[in-house]
Amino acid sequence: MMEIVFKNFWILFILFTIINVFIIKKKVEKYIVDNPEKENGYKLIIKNFLIFSIIPWVIIGIGNSLGLTNSVFEYLQPAKMNPIVLIFHFSIIMIWIMLFRFIFFKNGAKFLENHPGVITIKSIGNVNENPSEKTIKFFIAITLIGGIVGMTLMWFIEIPFPNFK
Repeated sequence: MMEIVFKNFWILFILFTIINVFIIKKKVEKYIVDNPEKENGYKLIIKNFLIFSIIPWVIIGIGNSLGLTNSVFEYLQPAKMNPIVLIFHFSIIMIWIMLFRFIFFKNGAKFLENHPGVITIKSIGNVNENPSEKTIKFFIAITLIGGIVGMTLMWFIEIPFPNFK
């Protein structure tokens, strides 16, 4: 049973991404009613979120479906140089580069600030559906740094995982 779950988990992540898109659409409806001229901006954000969020899961799905990997855990071991795992990691790095460029060099943080409800920042006792440009840049930077650290650790630390055939 667990083998089936680990082999097909990518389908769940695609479903979770689609559900998240519907949640975001529902959250931003009130902002679109107040500012209908921003509807196209919201559509662009949601479309790009959906596309770029699904790409890594589709790559995993291709790898698993074609038998290029034995389990999901192989994607956590890029140093073993499995080509589909490397493509997966390359896709994530490219998404990070595009996100960094958009947020910091293409006024993406300002664009997101002007489209409240897309990014929600939660802290103790506080929910902010309209973070400032600086706050968005800060959280994106922290998120990217965390991702880079995590990916770097995957290259240098080998954790034993079960091997499903």
